[in-house]
Amino acid sequence: MKVSLVPAVLGIILSLAGFTPANDDNNKSHSSEKLERSTAVDPHASITLCVMSGKLTVRGWDRSELRVRSTDADQLELRRIDKVKDKDKDSVTPAMRIDVMVVDKQTPKGDCQAVADVEMDVPKEATVQVQTRDGDIYITGVGGAYAGSQNGDINIERASKFVEAGSVGGSISLRDSTGRINLSSAGGGVEVENVRPLGPEDTFEVGTVSGDIQLDHVSNSRVTAKTVNGTVTMTGPLARAGNYGFTTMGGDVLLMMPRDASFTLNARVSEKNDIISDFPLKYLPEHPPAPAPKPNPLPENKPKTVEAMPKAPKVQPPGKNGPIIAPIVIARPVVVNPFKRISAVCGGGDATITLSSFGGTLHLKRM
Repeated sequence: MKVSLVPAVLGIILSLAGFTPANDDNNKSHSSEKLERSTAVDPHASITLCVMSGKLTVRGWDRSELRVRSTDADQLELRRIDKVKDKDKDSVTPAMRIDVMVVDKQTPKGDCQAVADVEMDVPKEATVQVQTRDGDIYITGVGGAYAGSQNGDINIERASKFVEAGSVGGSISLRDSTGRINLSSAGGGVEVENVRPLGPEDTFEVGTVSGDIQLDHVSNSRVTAKTVNGTVTMTGPLARAGNYGFTTMGGDVLLMMPRDASFTLNARVSEKNDIISDFPLKYLPEHPPAPAPKPNPLPENKPKTVEAMPKAPKVQPPGKNGPIIAPIVIARPVVVNPFKRISAVCGGGDATITLSSFGGTLHLKRM
């Protein structure tokens, strides 16, 4: 049974039905040392790896080859799961999709049940999908990365296309990467440094339950950061016409920006908390509430007496027509707004910042 983690990681282990065994070009087995398998793959291949427990290390390299090594596994099998076209059967066609099967002595037939540390070298443009229940994940220099760990940390560097990572009990670290980003952690923090988009559609999304979020020089034009009990910190310049949304239930939000930052601020905070700004803000007036509708005036030719008022309908007495239904009086609810809203502009108002904090302070600080 495959380990189920966060929504960003669900479904990353591909179906194994109808697979074709991969061609092991260089099989090296050392019973007392490392077990190693390798095979030729397409430079843009998709490679999956799943274990129950163990550290997973993935490195990108310049070869069109997949190499897998482990000192703990009893067997390593590279299963090709893309279908080979009839015209290519007579030739050696590099695999586009490979599932790495790891087997140990305790679980000889269990898929994703092995307890083993595994190292993989993959083409630098490849997409990797790795998952472990108990263990850390290290990914460096690949095209795209899906990573999930239940009780371990995830560290990713130099991903060139996209990253989706989730950890239940560990932290997530992402550095020097490009493309679309989606990160989530339940019990750990998230640290991101030097991330930029490939195109304008590449969004950046991060969320935690009880961990802090630290963003340093994130250049994506659409950034969303949400946490329940953590603090959100972002450092660096704003993207031109960028859209930023920060939400926290019980923590502070700290934005450290250059002195020439230009943005429009839409903030909502608790009445007990403050907004502290090092930037000169021009506050915008709030829109007044719509006026209440006026009651219909009585006709001028009739005196304002009880007879001029509409009569209440007669209530049917009890009998064959049914019981009396008492009139229902609906009291108008009292609306209590414990939040204060602030709209302001700094400079030309180029970027848009939306801040919401239900128990923390919003601080706009100059770098």
